[in-house]
Amino acid sequence: MPETINKSKKFILIKKINKVAIVLLILGIGSGFLITAQWRTKTLRVSNPVTPYVSLTDTRDKLTQEQNNYKKQIADLQNQIKDAQEQLKGQSQSKKKVEELEKYKEEVGLSEIKGEGAVITLDDSKGIIGTIDSITHAADLRDIINFLWGLGAKAISINGERVVYNTSIDCIVNTILINSTKTTAPFTISVIGDKNIIIPALTNEENLKDLHKRVKTEGIVFEVIEGRNILMPAYDGSFPIKFAKIK
Repeated sequence: MPETINKSKKFILIKKINKVAIVLLILGIGSGFLITAQWRTKTLRVSNPVTPYVSLTDTRDKLTQEQNNYKKQIADLQNQIKDAQEQLKGQSQSKKKVEELEKYKEEVGLSEIKGEGAVITLDDSKGIIGTIDSITHAADLRDIINFLWGLGAKAISINGERVVYNTSIDCIVNTILINSTKTTAPFTISVIGDKNIIIPALTNEENLKDLHKRVKTEGIVFEVIEGRNILMPAYDGSFPIKFAKIK
């Protein structure tokens, strides 16, 4: 009888051990899967914080170089077009159409022009710690450009970038993009137009009130001088064409 009881206890003990072993086996397999998945999954946190900055800087420099190359190609093509137009002018039947084309190009900003007007300098404050009001913004440039068009300006450029009807002036952190070209302060705005209208209007503190206020309180640089023989570059970007008709 005692022997039967001992066998029963042994059987129960073996059964419990088997259950524990099975549980441990399952836990071991599960842990193995988790460790493998974690090892194969790419970490979301960059171990070296300098790496993404360097990568972005390299990408920026590469895109800037590509943009400059494309602008050079556009300039070369424009010169070829100009030479071809000069040749066509020698043909009486084509002269009128070429002159008409040149007029349209001048109106949309595709040709280099020279004239009188004003030169505006817009820059961040030099004597005050940088605040939201002591630095220049894309909105300041847009306000000035819209005001100049309202004054009858014939042509405008900002830091050598010709401003046309589809020119975008946007801000990304501390960089301003004009025609998708990176530029920073100081900004030189050249405008061809009636200087007797443009200069008094710009210097009148009743116009562009916020800008004039920040000149006094924050030290923003906003200077206007007369411009003679201003050479306005041609627009070297692209135009979005939605509708076109050949005559």
